[in-house]
Amino acid sequence: MPDVLFLPECFADTALITMLSPPAVIVDHISGVYNVVKEMKNTAINRPTYTVVGIVDKDVTYKPERKPAYFDDFQLEEVGDRLTYGRKPGTNQHLILVDKAIESFLLWNAEKVRLDVTLYDFSASIKVFCKQVKSTTISSDPNYIQLLTDLHALKAPGFLTLERILNDFIVT
Repeated sequence: MPDVLFLPECFADTALITMLSPPAVIVDHISGVYNVVKEMKNTAINRPTYTVVGIVDKDVTYKPERKPAYFDDFQLEEVGDRLTYGRKPGTNQHLILVDKAIESFLLWNAEKVRLDVTLYDFSASIKVFCKQVKSTTISSDPNYIQLLTDLHALKAPGFLTLERILNDFIVT
């Protein structure tokens, strides 16, 4: 079994990735895209046998001044269901971009399976939902965990695609 390290950039992402990841994978929450980049670089040096996957919001790539230069060498491919996958050629460094951010990804998936997020005490308004999900304690919020669980059980398309991508790191 290969050594695999997932580096999600926020607490909401970390809860989702932890839920969808194979058990043998290490999921290490990293705050912010630039810290994800730093940890990806450190892992390449300190754990060269590891496959490392940065998981960040896609909005960082929309504005060139916000995009980390480290991502310039990644070959990106839209895989559908609001997800982009990238690989840095010649390395075991990978990138998953969640479109546009975790909040819009979750609301889009809820809409696709006709799940009302207000049933979980979340707002359907993107602005309010963003504030609710940005909490540092969101990964232990029972309503959030139940929302993720139900989206997965209802086979939300982005969840299925993301789960497939994550599991591919174990079988390859």
